[in-house]
Amino acid sequence: MENKPLVSVIVPTHNVSKFIKETMLSILNQTYDNLEVIIIDDSSNDDTVEKVLEFKDPRIKIIKNTKNMGPAYSRNIGIKEATGDYIAFLDSDDIWDLTKTEKQLKFMVENDYKFSSCFYAFVDESGVSLKKYMSSPKRMTHKSFLKTDYIGCLTVMYKKEAYPKLSIPDDLKKRNDYALWIKLSEKADCYSLPMILASHRVRSGSVSSGSKFKLIKHHKELFQKLYGFGVFKSTIYAWRNGFYYIIRKLFFLKKIKCNN
Repeated sequence: MENKPLVSVIVPTHNVSKFIKETMLSILNQTYDNLEVIIIDDSSNDDTVEKVLEFKDPRIKIIKNTKNMGPAYSRNIGIKEATGDYIAFLDSDDIWDLTKTEKQLKFMVENDYKFSSCFYAFVDESGVSLKKYMSSPKRMTHKSFLKTDYIGCLTVMYKKEAYPKLSIPDDLKKRNDYALWIKLSEKADCYSLPMILASHRVRSGSVSSGSKFKLIKHHKELFQKLYGFGVFKSTIYAWRNGFYYIIRKLFFLKKIKCNN
């Protein structure tokens, strides 16, 4: 790529000392190296920040919240501080394939896409493959995202100039990444690169591993805070999300085929 756009990678952190080194290595060792890595530490009380500082890479910028504010607030800060032409997200315990940025950026530039995602695999807490991955539709509209969250935070990249004032409610404690995709899709469709280019670490106690009824509760809160929906309308949207969540798993959650 002759003109190398700067890609800002936003990584909110909170007490992830056990995983942060592997996550950081997957970013810093990308085959596409024109990156800035914005770490927003949400008042960790372990040595997460110290482990990030060990890398001594000039592309890393660390922002420390003075108190625990939650991931929505941290992502909003990261978006405001980002100076890149494109913005990507990675949770602090997840991992990128080393070619992800290069392949996804090429996919976007060549097709003039403003918003994209890719497929992602699942690993356990130790990083061992769970032999399954999540795919997604080739094209997802705003209407699609109002039905369900088809993509993972670790897969998203968007063109910054198309969204100069992007933000979500700071007090949205759960499903705040999904709120971002809904907002992004208001202006542009999301196109999926059909490659597994990231790995999501499945941890006990995470939102995704919890009760699906809790997810519906979080989605109800999301629509109330994001669009000001009343109780009835937000409840309808939340239950519709639950239905399409099941559909998504049936059609897009797939097994990884192993070659013996």
